[in-house]
Amino acid sequence: MKDILNKAGFEALRHFITPHTLIAFDLDGTLAPIRSEPNKIKVTEELQHELLMIMQYLPVAIITGRSRNDAMRFLKITPNYLIGNHGAEGLSVWKEAETRFNELSQSWKMQLLQCLETSDTGILLEDKGTSLSVHYRHADNQEQAVARLREIINTLTPPPRVVGGKCVFNLVPQDAPNKGDALLELMTQTGREQAIFVGDDLTDEDVFSLGSRNIFTIRVGKNDTSQADWYVAEQTDVLKLVKEIHLFIQH
Repeated sequence: MKDILNKAGFEALRHFITPHTLIAFDLDGTLAPIRSEPNKIKVTEELQHELLMIMQYLPVAIITGRSRNDAMRFLKITPNYLIGNHGAEGLSVWKEAETRFNELSQSWKMQLLQCLETSDTGILLEDKGTSLSVHYRHADNQEQAVARLREIINTLTPPPRVVGGKCVFNLVPQDAPNKGDALLELMTQTGREQAIFVGDDLTDEDVFSLGSRNIFTIRVGKNDTSQADWYVAEQTDVLKLVKEIHLFIQH
């Protein structure tokens, strides 16, 4: 991984951007800092203003693990495209499958509730419609909580695809699209030849791992195991990055 916030990084970014580029971001941990309580995240007004300026020239997409309705609560702007539930919500090609995805998510939720005990404090089920997130950030003993949840999740029927995250297990249908699938489909639908994607989490590796020369990948936080090509050190650096993208587009 290479630091994007230097001369070489800026040159690479500037040469990549064309009038046919889609600009895409994750939400939590990327556009907004991670919070111990997910309902308290905030995308700064300055960052939203910069995104709005970019949208005058190029389309902006947000591809998030949150549901679309939930994500919109934290945005004063409306991105050109908002894809929720790790890619499973918001694209017409998978619209018919959303009802089935929702039914699977509800089934897993009921099975989990039947298995969880009063001793499983600090575990939160977040119903996102077409997916289910199981948070353990507030568990008294996270190691025990992880072991307990893995044991329960392994009993769920039908078995979900489990995507890890920061103190969370995301349960999604086996055939549901991931963020990489969603970005590729969005590029196809919009006729965009290339895209820039910025993310921070394990779910974003589904984009990073595509390894496409037509997708410029940037991770928030350096991680040698990530397949992203570039990184910014901190979430606060995303504003600097977005300002640079805006500057390059204007010129």
